[in-house]
Amino acid sequence: MKAIRSDWTDVVLVCRKCAKKLDGGFGSDGREALPKALRAAVARREGGKPMKKPRRKGAPVAVIEVPCLDICPKNAVIVIPAGTPGVWASVPRGADLDALLATIAPARDRD
Repeated sequence: MKAIRSDWTDVVLVCRKCAKKLDGGFGSDGREALPKALRAAVARREGGKPMKKPRRKGAPVAVIEVPCLDICPKNAVIVIPAGTPGVWASVPRGADLDALLATIAPARDRD
Protein backbone atom coordinates (compact mmCIF):
# COMPACT_ATOMS: atom_id res chain seq x y z
CA MET A 1 0.00 0.00 0.00
CA LYS A 2 1.24 3.47 -0.86
CA ALA A 3 0.21 6.33 1.43
CA ILE A 4 -0.84 9.54 -0.28
CA ARG A 5 -0.59 12.72 1.72
CA SER A 6 -3.28 15.39 1.69
CA ASP A 7 -3.66 18.77 3.36
CA TRP A 8 -7.30 18.18 4.28
CA THR A 9 -8.53 18.64 7.81
CA ASP A 10 -12.02 17.36 6.97
CA VAL A 11 -13.95 15.54 4.27
CA VAL A 12 -17.64 16.15 3.53
CA LEU A 13 -19.61 13.74 1.37
CA VAL A 14 -22.56 15.16 -0.60
CA CYS A 15 -25.23 13.06 -2.31
CA ARG A 16 -24.91 13.80 -6.04
CA LYS A 17 -28.43 12.59 -6.82
CA CYS A 18 -30.06 14.86 -4.20
CA ALA A 19 -28.00 17.84 -5.38
CA LYS A 20 -28.96 17.20 -9.00
CA LYS A 21 -32.67 16.78 -8.19
CA LEU A 22 -32.69 20.10 -6.34
CA ASP A 23 -31.12 21.84 -9.36
CA GLY A 24 -29.55 24.72 -7.44
CA GLY A 25 -31.02 26.46 -4.44
CA PHE A 26 -27.77 27.45 -2.75
CA GLY A 27 -25.21 30.24 -2.93
CA SER A 28 -25.66 33.99 -2.85
CA ASP A 29 -28.14 34.02 -5.74
CA GLY A 30 -29.74 30.66 -4.97
CA ARG A 31 -28.71 29.16 -8.30
CA GLU A 32 -25.70 27.02 -7.33
CA ALA A 33 -25.69 23.33 -6.52
CA LEU A 34 -24.78 22.49 -2.92
CA PRO A 35 -21.30 21.03 -3.65
CA LYS A 36 -20.17 24.14 -5.53
CA ALA A 37 -21.69 26.51 -2.96
CA LEU A 38 -20.13 24.53 -0.09
CA ARG A 39 -16.69 24.72 -1.73
CA ALA A 40 -17.17 28.50 -2.04
CA ALA A 41 -18.10 28.68 1.68
CA VAL A 42 -14.90 26.77 2.54
CA ALA A 43 -12.86 29.20 0.43
CA ARG A 44 -14.52 32.24 2.07
CA ARG A 45 -13.75 30.85 5.50
CA GLU A 46 -10.12 30.19 4.56
CA GLY A 47 -9.71 33.50 2.71
CA GLY A 48 -8.99 31.97 -0.70
CA LYS A 49 -10.65 31.16 -4.01
CA PRO A 50 -13.00 28.17 -4.40
CA MET A 51 -11.31 25.05 -5.71
CA LYS A 52 -12.99 23.35 -8.64
CA LYS A 53 -11.39 19.98 -8.04
CA PRO A 54 -12.01 18.55 -4.57
CA ARG A 55 -8.84 16.47 -4.49
CA ARG A 56 -6.44 19.32 -5.16
CA LYS A 57 -3.82 19.86 -2.47
CA GLY A 58 -4.22 22.93 -0.30
CA ALA A 59 -7.98 22.71 0.21
CA PRO A 60 -8.61 22.38 3.97
CA VAL A 61 -11.99 20.70 3.51
CA ALA A 62 -12.72 18.29 0.67
CA VAL A 63 -16.30 18.40 -0.62
CA ILE A 64 -16.79 15.15 -2.51
CA GLU A 65 -19.91 14.13 -4.41
CA VAL A 66 -20.93 10.50 -3.96
CA PRO A 67 -23.65 8.39 -5.62
CA CYS A 68 -27.14 8.11 -4.17
CA LEU A 69 -27.24 7.53 -0.41
CA ASP A 70 -30.80 6.07 -0.51
CA ILE A 71 -32.27 8.72 1.77
CA CYS A 72 -34.21 11.03 -0.50
CA PRO A 73 -35.52 14.07 1.38
CA LYS A 74 -37.84 16.52 -0.34
CA ASN A 75 -36.19 19.86 -1.17
CA ALA A 76 -32.95 18.96 0.62
CA VAL A 77 -29.56 17.33 0.06
CA ILE A 78 -27.97 14.66 2.28
CA VAL A 79 -24.50 15.53 3.59
CA ILE A 80 -22.19 13.25 5.61
CA PRO A 81 -19.29 14.75 7.54
CA ALA A 82 -16.59 12.05 7.43
CA GLY A 83 -15.38 13.06 10.90
CA THR A 84 -18.74 12.02 12.37
CA PRO A 85 -20.14 9.40 10.00
CA GLY A 86 -22.95 8.52 12.40
CA VAL A 87 -24.52 11.97 12.00
CA TRP A 88 -25.94 12.71 8.57
CA ALA A 89 -27.46 16.09 7.73
CA SER A 90 -30.43 16.91 5.55
CA VAL A 91 -29.63 20.37 4.15
CA PRO A 92 -32.70 22.26 2.91
CA ARG A 93 -32.67 24.58 -0.08
CA GLY A 94 -31.36 28.03 0.89
CA ALA A 95 -29.63 26.85 4.10
CA ASP A 96 -26.96 29.06 5.71
CA LEU A 97 -23.81 27.34 4.44
CA ASP A 98 -21.43 29.11 6.81
CA ALA A 99 -23.43 27.77 9.78
CA LEU A 100 -23.60 24.31 8.17
CA LEU A 101 -19.84 24.30 7.58
CA ALA A 102 -19.18 25.32 11.19
CA THR A 103 -21.22 22.29 12.27
CA ILE A 104 -19.97 19.62 9.86
CA ALA A 105 -16.35 20.76 9.36
CA PRO A 106 -15.29 23.14 12.14
CA ALA A 107 -12.24 25.29 11.36
CA ARG A 108 -9.04 23.85 12.80
CA ASP A 109 -5.58 25.24 13.25
CA ARG A 110 -3.33 24.10 10.42
CA ASP A 111 0.26 23.46 11.45
